[in-house]
Amino acid sequence: MTNQLRQIIFGPNHRWWALSVAALATFMVTTDAGLLSISLPVIVAEFRTDIAMGGWLPFIYALVTGSLYLPCGRLSDLFGRKRTLSGGFLIYTLTALMAGFSQTIGQLIFFRGLQAAGSALMMANTFALVTALFSPAERGRAMGISGGMISALGFVVGPALGGLITYALGWRSVFYVSFCLGIVGLLGSRFILRDEKAGAEDEKITAPFDFVGTATFALSLTTLLLALTAGQKGLWHTPLVRSELALAALSLAGFIWWEGRVRHPLLDLGLFRIRLFAAGNVARLASFVTVSMNQLLMPFFLQLGLGLDALRAGLLMATASVGLGVLSPFTGWLSDRIGARLLSSAGLALMGVSFLSLVFLDLGASSPDIALRLGLLGIGLGLFQTPNNNSLMSSIPRDRLGVGSSFLSIVRSLGLSIGVATASAIVSSRLVAATGQTSLDALTSAGPAANNAPLLSAFMQGYRNTCLTAAVLCFLGALAAGMGGSKKR
Repeated sequence: MTNQLRQIIFGPNHRWWALSVAALATFMVTTDAGLLSISLPVIVAEFRTDIAMGGWLPFIYALVTGSLYLPCGRLSDLFGRKRTLSGGFLIYTLTALMAGFSQTIGQLIFFRGLQAAGSALMMANTFALVTALFSPAERGRAMGISGGMISALGFVVGPALGGLITYALGWRSVFYVSFCLGIVGLLGSRFILRDEKAGAEDEKITAPFDFVGTATFALSLTTLLLALTAGQKGLWHTPLVRSELALAALSLAGFIWWEGRVRHPLLDLGLFRIRLFAAGNVARLASFVTVSMNQLLMPFFLQLGLGLDALRAGLLMATASVGLGVLSPFTGWLSDRIGARLLSSAGLALMGVSFLSLVFLDLGASSPDIALRLGLLGIGLGLFQTPNNNSLMSSIPRDRLGVGSSFLSIVRSLGLSIGVATASAIVSSRLVAATGQTSLDALTSAGPAANNAPLLSAFMQGYRNTCLTAAVLCFLGALAAGMGGSKKR
């Protein structure tokens, strides 16, 4: 029976079995954020701490993953996908169990940071694994399944599953679920993946790891995220935030200078001479900046502006993920045949049209009207994401797939952080005149916005300006995607 099972797994369809491991890693990471976000109020109440301390749980996760994506991608190129992905599952699984046993909020934050290290090892390998396993004729469809459809499923399932588990079994069970999924992923990575070498064997033996590049990049990203986190609370003009932005710029400049001179760099800057890679990442950044703007402000509009409860608001928000999940496998398959440029440009342009339609939303909007506009946004994202990812990863040399895959994850993290900070700044500039506060906290503490006409008016002006800004960014991203290369590879 064992030999028959091995023949099935390692037969002609082995690449699809391996894809299931990458898809599970993607599902775990995308579901994880929704699972924890729903549990956060319960965690804060149990440990009798404040919201600021609870906010360190998502912040430490973003900080650690963003700092480690590039080093983990380089480790993947040096030691192979199987080893690093298995290590990621192992770290993620063990720390999830320890997080579930945490007795203080400090312990939980610590183990959450360690869990983020496992997540970085996993996500630095998913795109690289798919690119290495599948030929160009099938790569788009595979990425559409593992990166598009599974990601959308995780984003939709996460909050709903997290709410159900927390309500029925308590917040600790959220981490126990991650532990169980991690066990399945660890077994899959160990017994399904082949121990293939990513690059030349002599390079693996002699190439040193770039510790200086790792340190300078981590410093630049850490200080940037700290500045963005403080800035979205209205503290842009404080000396601390300015110092953090200055240190982020200096350390990033030092990182670029060092990477251009070291023999074995953490990030090969030559990748940015590849037009598909450079232009595709510009478009990818625009997509995630604008998506995070909508994710931040739309719940405020639905719950405080229209007075919807959390369940109805969540269901409406989920309509933006439907188009991504349904279209991703199809657009991946289509990009293998007609190329990615047309699909990517059309997708971002459609997202821009959707944001323009959101500019004209008012407080009399019906649920079907809102669902239609958000659905259009999801269709645009579904048209864009998988073809663009396929084009990006197909343009990278095989011995740099790990670094390229991790850079895509960095762009996603930066885009989400920049989008939140930008949307907060735009809305805060309007709120300050009406409330005297520069933070979105003014909305959450005011209760239903219908009871406060000046507050509601200020928020709606900021919301419309944010949507208009997002539309402009999408159209600029569509131009970048159109300049990425020829119609067909």
